[in-house]
Amino acid sequence: MPLIRTSSAVVTVLAALLAGCATNAPAPTPDAGAAATTATAANAAPAAAGCAGNACDTAPQLLTGASPRFPYPAGAQPQPASVRVQFVVNTDGAVSDVKTLTTTSRDMATEVERAVRQWKYRPAMKNNQPMKVILQQQFDFKP
Repeated sequence: MPLIRTSSAVVTVLAALLAGCATNAPAPTPDAGAAATTATAANAAPAAAGCAGNACDTAPQLLTGASPRFPYPAGAQPQPASVRVQFVVNTDGAVSDVKTLTTTSRDMATEVERAVRQWKYRPAMKNNQPMKVILQQQFDFKP
């Protein structure tokens, strides 16, 4: 089954973008097994409650995390899909409260939620104290 990969560097930059701490995020790179399918984490409006407007000193940084897998069986014709999720990065860096905000594919949304729940972050910091933030991320999957 092909995998859709979002590198940790891209997600870190995207998290910073969503936190209002950066301006551009490059598109993620699919692995060799996903040659027919690509995913991009689209630049979205800043959406990190707690980090917008310099409310935090440093945005959360992704440490580890699985990429969403394209949920179609081998040989099936992949379809384009778009999923936007919101989630909380807690003070210990764990992800919670993952929910889909918009999607064009319920199967893809389920897979994105599964992957995001496994992510681990270095938490956002304010005055050398970890703080909880809400992030949103867009995933666009194109055959």
